[in-house]
Amino acid sequence: MAWNDVHTFICPTRVQYGRGAAALAGERATDLGLRRVLLVSDPGIRAAGIVDRVADAVRGAGLEVVVYAETEPNPTTTNLSEAAELYRDEGCDGLIGLGGGSAMDCAKGVGIVVTSDGEIAGYRGSGKVPNAIPPLICIPTTCGTGAEITHTAVITDPDSHLKVVVVSPHIAPRIALVDPDLVQAAPPHIVAATGADALCHAVESYVNIGSDPLLDAINIGAIRMIGANLRRAVHERDPDAIAQLTLASTMAGIAFNMNANAIVHAASTPVTAHHGVPHGVANGIFMPAGLAFLAPACQPELGRIAEALGEDVAGLTDADAAERGVAAIRSLMADIGIPPTLRDWGLDPASIDIPRLVKDAMLSRNIATNPRPVGEADLAELYVAVIG
Repeated sequence: MAWNDVHTFICPTRVQYGRGAAALAGERATDLGLRRVLLVSDPGIRAAGIVDRVADAVRGAGLEVVVYAETEPNPTTTNLSEAAELYRDEGCDGLIGLGGGSAMDCAKGVGIVVTSDGEIAGYRGSGKVPNAIPPLICIPTTCGTGAEITHTAVITDPDSHLKVVVVSPHIAPRIALVDPDLVQAAPPHIVAATGADALCHAVESYVNIGSDPLLDAINIGAIRMIGANLRRAVHERDPDAIAQLTLASTMAGIAFNMNANAIVHAASTPVTAHHGVPHGVANGIFMPAGLAFLAPACQPELGRIAEALGEDVAGLTDADAAERGVAAIRSLMADIGIPPTLRDWGLDPASIDIPRLVKDAMLSRNIATNPRPVGEADLAELYVAVIG
């Protein structure tokens, strides 16, 4: 890092981690002075009984709970409108986001629209939310998004298929309750996809131009934990491995919340928006090719990533160590069932409009943070490689 620059680190969210942390939801809501909370979740989490479990914990503290459990896998502006209307009609004074990144981002979006005028699209970008959202508690049920700790919300406009990315310290959760017991209920393919997402967060945060020693330490720690535990979590459903992944996801969220991501997220996000490829799966597919593109500008970092993933890089040149890092990630993705190409995932290459994807990707805030400049031609080549 450049020591003549002043670096900033902010983590305003209070994090409580460990088995049983979700049971503290009522106590923490009481600490925040809440009386009637809107619990935002999704149908799958409700069917698994987790919504009732958390709602009972809140009611047990003497608070009232209103439930909105209709969040879609990529939360939409319709979800926001429905949930915000419920929040207002029921006289709620706080929020709980329970689920994966979709439910937690939906809760953040609700907070924005009930405290600020206009549509969510008006707050796209960084620093445009004028008011603090109501107190928000986030409780993740996956091991990937880091949304419980970030001041970012991603909402899909179903008409344009664009993802509205809102970044503001005003939407940071006040409290994150990170409970591995909730993640244990996730099926293997969800653990695989969200684990791939967490790895991508840590890797891209580590190699991008905004990194510094504090973020480096958090990211390398998360990468090491994911590399050591992701296979066992997916194939054996080992509780200790899942617990380590859950913590690593939050760690990666703390880091990339400060410095964003890179080419993988920039390129993968439009594919999710236009073609419905799950976010974590898309990141896992794009990661090897995207990192190979960045490698000339971050060979030492990729070599250290290889080492954190258990590779022996002693005596290798920086270029060879970096190549081994990319290969280790490719191997890990294959081992957990992430397909190598979009064609292998099931997309028809003829249905993919590369110029449209390139146009959308260039709007991403992650374009500017790459260690190697990324232009439209670079993205087009990446899409061709990843489509297969």
